[in-house]
Amino acid sequence: MKNESYAKFQEAKELIKNGEYDKSKKILEYLKKIELDDIYIEFELAKLYIKDSNTEKMGEKLLLKMIETKNKNFAFLELGKYYSKKSRTSEAIKYFKQMLNGNNKDANYAKLELGKLYAKIGNISISRKYFEELIKINAVNKNYAIFELAKLDIIEEKYKEAKNSFEQLLDGSPRDKSYSLLELGKLEVKLKNYMSARKCFNELISLNDYNKDYAYLELARLSITEKKYENGRNLLEKLLNSRIKNHAILELGKLEFILGNYDKARKLFNELLLGNEDDKAYATLELGILDINEDKIEEAKEKFISLLNKNTWYYAMFELALLYSIEGEIDKAKEYFEILINKNTPNKILALEELENIKSYKCKIKKVK
Repeated sequence: MKNESYAKFQEAKELIKNGEYDKSKKILEYLKKIELDDIYIEFELAKLYIKDSNTEKMGEKLLLKMIETKNKNFAFLELGKYYSKKSRTSEAIKYFKQMLNGNNKDANYAKLELGKLYAKIGNISISRKYFEELIKINAVNKNYAIFELAKLDIIEEKYKEAKNSFEQLLDGSPRDKSYSLLELGKLEVKLKNYMSARKCFNELISLNDYNKDYAYLELARLSITEKKYENGRNLLEKLLNSRIKNHAILELGKLEFILGNYDKARKLFNELLLGNEDDKAYATLELGILDINEDKIEEAKEKFISLLNKNTWYYAMFELALLYSIEGEIDKAKEYFEILINKNTPNKILALEELENIKSYKCKIKKVK
């Protein structure tokens, strides 16, 4: 790269740091024309392209091209992150696995991401293996692994172990403490220890850091759980100008559903269809549940089926199984409930209960015959 080009390249990187992506993109696109096939320019440009839905395919193409270069690990990393964000889990796993052959830093980062991805698709045993390995070798990201392992413990109903892990992390970095207070509070809600949960969320608010809004969100959810609907609504409405606005909109939609205001709920969920992939997935799930309530069964099925490869797959699968059970398609319902149970999903207990109901129903039919 020529000296003049290098200076412009550094200017573009500085603009990226400051969040001035459009200005940086223009500089990098100009440099790409005069510095043909420079992988560093193409790499920075690819990262910018995949941030924008209008250019993400161009970014993906550039990253795939980079796999053939000596800097392929950069490409593996960005492709893994990109596919993970797009809920293209098998592709994300493929590229993070390629990083396991790199240096220790790359390999350990990949192990953490692979652990999270396998947890996402319900393969708890493989997920646990990656996290435990990071803890065993005392990797730099060990505390992240402890945190993720605690979340797996909750799925497997090992609440005491999870609580111990979160409490251990309270003495860690400010980030460790912040995220652990949030998850510990959510665990206390799950265990119906509402006073302890509020204490965690209020302590998190007092830290006044990046998770403060999430603490208010959890306090709103807790208020709704306790049927203090107006208090919950007030907290959620205060979050409409925050960085987690879409989370608040989702919870407001659920609240309107609880209160029987279905048109308001639908309007709120439809608003989220304009958001990112996660927002769309959760909104689609809730719209499907609304469809069931309005006897639009086929529309609901279509929505749930469209989510089976998204991050909300286990919620969608549970709703589908319930529909099949109601419609008398018992074998289909049973198949889905068993998947949810075998993959140790968060709604495993509910799936177990429904599966027992099916078995009980079949027994009654046999006795009648």
